[in-house]
Amino acid sequence: MIKGMFSGYLMMLLTAIIWGFAFVAQKSSMEVMGPFTFNAARFVLGASCLLLLLPFLKSRHGALGKAGWRSAAGMGALLFLGSISQQIGLVSTTAGKAAFITGLYIVLVPLILSFFGQLLSRSIWLAVALGLGGLYLLSMQGATIMPVTGDLWVLASALFFALHIVVIGRASLEHDALRLSIVQFYVCAVLSLIGMLFWETPSLQAISDGGLEILYAGVLSVGIAYTLQVFAQIRVPPHAAALVLSLETVFGAIGGVWLLGEEMTLRMVIGAGLMMAAILVAQARAGDRAS
Repeated sequence: MIKGMFSGYLMMLLTAIIWGFAFVAQKSSMEVMGPFTFNAARFVLGASCLLLLLPFLKSRHGALGKAGWRSAAGMGALLFLGSISQQIGLVSTTAGKAAFITGLYIVLVPLILSFFGQLLSRSIWLAVALGLGGLYLLSMQGATIMPVTGDLWVLASALFFALHIVVIGRASLEHDALRLSIVQFYVCAVLSLIGMLFWETPSLQAISDGGLEILYAGVLSVGIAYTLQVFAQIRVPPHAAALVLSLETVFGAIGGVWLLGEEMTLRMVIGAGLMMAAILVAQARAGDRAS
């Protein structure tokens, strides 16, 4: 039990690393194409990569069935709403503010679970508080959250991502994780394609110009990271998963320093430390229950 949970946390950590560096790709892609076009391209690519692997991987639950298809479709719809809201927000807000506001799902997930009657321990709420404080110190850098259009779009994405985490927590225990991932990605891709045709004017040149960003976001962020999330949540409860995934903000900051030449201040280091403390508190509580 503990070994399986540990592997789940490792998968979550790898997911957070990939997503953190994806902020660079997502932000830069908005210079050459619209958010619907970018999401359509990366989710088609990610889903297709997994589809090629399907014959070589053994299924844990077999075919999805009607219930599995419904769960995967719901996951895909929430993923679409979260990812497109975040992409639209990144057009008109800073990466730091977007990272902080998106990371609010560490608060929203336990609130949603509490709404559905799941009682959470004081240590989990302590971990949430530590994580929220760490996110603020790491991401805001003295700025304030103002209700401008971009911030509100990203705030909406945090809610959709929180719901997505909760739904995955249930669906991944009952259905094959790989098949869930493939279906949710194609659902997200189709919805993005519809939005692209209605609200944007896509071009092959724009997709070519953003090819590296699409490749990273499609193969790594979608194909690998989102699938790792589904597999990991078989082993990790949703409230702890949200805390580990919020480390994407830490790695987003590292990516900014490494790839964009941004400064890593003492305040950011303290914030990253608080987030690590939040993960340790949540993991210690989970370990107590497993023993």
